[in-house]
Amino acid sequence: MRLTGSGLGCPTWPDCAPGSLIPVAGQVEGFHKFIEFGNRLLTFVVFGVALALLIVAIGHKKRKIIVWSSLPVIGTILQAILGGITVLTGLNPFTVMAHFLLSIVLVAISVKIHDYFNNGKNLNALSTLVDNYIKAITFIGFVVIVLGTITTGAGPHSGDEIASRFDLDIRVIAWLHADSVLLFLGLLIGLRIISQVDAKSKQLKQTANALLLISIIQGVIGYSQWFANLPWLLVSFHVLGAVITWIWIVKLSLFSENSFLKRLK
Repeated sequence: MRLTGSGLGCPTWPDCAPGSLIPVAGQVEGFHKFIEFGNRLLTFVVFGVALALLIVAIGHKKRKIIVWSSLPVIGTILQAILGGITVLTGLNPFTVMAHFLLSIVLVAISVKIHDYFNNGKNLNALSTLVDNYIKAITFIGFVVIVLGTITTGAGPHSGDEIASRFDLDIRVIAWLHADSVLLFLGLLIGLRIISQVDAKSKQLKQTANALLLISIIQGVIGYSQWFANLPWLLVSFHVLGAVITWIWIVKLSLFSENSFLKRLK
């Protein structure tokens, strides 16, 4: 929605146009109304999948997996409400940022649930050094994501011409984001070296290698979009890359014995 300028394609909520839940002929928003309305319809698809997951989890009759599987259902409802608030506030960058970060949380929960249904990780205990290193990488990875959303919120892709932006120097924020990425990559290289010497898990090495490769590609896209003056297509690839990177960060975090997400058993 942000990249196509369709964030206010339906200028109100829950209606798409005043007095109508669906787009109406003559709306000044033009084709943008169909893009935004399509986005709203996808919410029902996501909710249906989340509800189906919860039903499957109930069949397992284990309290923890039922509780965790209820979170995507609740989260999707919250996303719909937060999306409505975002529209009603004219795409305020704070609500847009919160909208994306809630999605990131739901992605993490979904990765953990997927891991549970695939019997989880069957691993040898990691050393304290590697375990703590993974925690640090997970934390810095989340910081990278947050700084990325702030950078986007200060950039040119507001989702609509009238939407406000963060009153921040985008160059400074972009530099901070880039520096956090370099720190993240450095930690990943360190993990690759440490795991080669210390860790007993082949899966951990494979996950660390995959995350490092994905992060390098994501970094190349990030620098490319910046020097190309933030074209919407490259920005869209960068957003997609952020989600993929986060999925693999969560996968890596599951190797930590004391990870919050690891406690689902």
